[in-house]
Amino acid sequence: MFTRRKRDVAALEVGAEAPEFNLPSAQGGRLRLGMRTVRGPVVVAFYRPGNEEDAEYFKALAEKEQEINLASGSVVGVGVAEPDAAREFARASGLKSYLLYDYAKLTSAEWGVLERDRRHGDSSRPAVFIVGPDGKVAHAWTAERPAPGELLEKISAITGLPKKPEEEKPAEAGEEADGEKPKKMSAEERERIKAERRAAREAGKTVKTEETSPAAPGTAAGGDGPKKMSKEERERIKAERRAARESGKSLKTDAPGAPDAGAPEAPPEVPAGEPKKMSAEERERIKAERRAAREAGKSLKTNAPGAPDATGPADAGKDGGATQRAEEAPAAPPKMSKEERERIKAERRAAREAGQSPKKPAGDPSSDEATVPEAEQ
Repeated sequence: MFTRRKRDVAALEVGAEAPEFNLPSAQGGRLRLGMRTVRGPVVVAFYRPGNEEDAEYFKALAEKEQEINLASGSVVGVGVAEPDAAREFARASGLKSYLLYDYAKLTSAEWGVLERDRRHGDSSRPAVFIVGPDGKVAHAWTAERPAPGELLEKISAITGLPKKPEEEKPAEAGEEADGEKPKKMSAEERERIKAERRAAREAGKTVKTEETSPAAPGTAAGGDGPKKMSKEERERIKAERRAARESGKSLKTDAPGAPDAGAPEAPPEVPAGEPKKMSAEERERIKAERRAAREAGKSLKTNAPGAPDATGPADAGKDGGATQRAEEAPAAPPKMSKEERERIKAERRAAREAGQSPKKPAGDPSSDEATVPEAEQ
């Protein structure tokens, strides 16, 4: 049985600042405490190399190691040992995390767990600490080591991980009570809002204004927005536009206050300055007139000053409006024949040879008879 003599340095208590250490690891490399606390809480467990009781405890701790890691925590073992003894203890315990050896005894002394035995030398007291992310001791066990399951509970209480499905809803309710998230509506409130929106749609109001001003039934919020049309009004406007298209009117001129286009009445006159839409018969007649004009050698634009209509007098009675518009159009100059063009060219040639201006005989058609004798002289 070991006989120990305690040092005068007291062990760390809860709330104390955890001393920093930078120790070599039995798995290779070195580890600094600050490298682990920035990621989450750290379980610092001190061991004695060659002690079977400590090896069994670290085996149980290794079984909970993965769950502690999932809770954003980590496990670090520290002991006063030589490198070979530390590696042997790591193989016996099966701990996958860092197992450090404090061969200089400084870390064990600073944490207040260094003990001396006259026969076997100095060693670390089997104590366990949990250092929080702020670098302070959150929990300390210096007389009796806690069970690994208790360590997992303490880590989860600090980090809140891992969350269980049944614990997520109360946590959200607490956040909503603090005002961080909008308050969750009850089933009665949702049903009431649905009923208000349904009543607003039936009254022809917009759904969005009903929520902001529920105390103003029958009126929109502020009274400035346009009233929402009912289903009957939309159907009536569609019927008016359909009738306007069938009668050849423009859809834009069919004002809401105009008489119903579906009523049996005489077709309205086309407003001044706006061309009347031609029917299919009028377009076919105009095409026939232009075709006949091309065959007769006449200009397409002057199909009619004084000439009989190519479609005959019967067609003129059907579409008197179109014929009247064609007669009112300004008359274009008659198309010249090939003989007239040749005669004018000869006159201009003779005028140039005689020293006269070529534009004079062409600008005055009535002077053609006077120009010809002059050219013959």
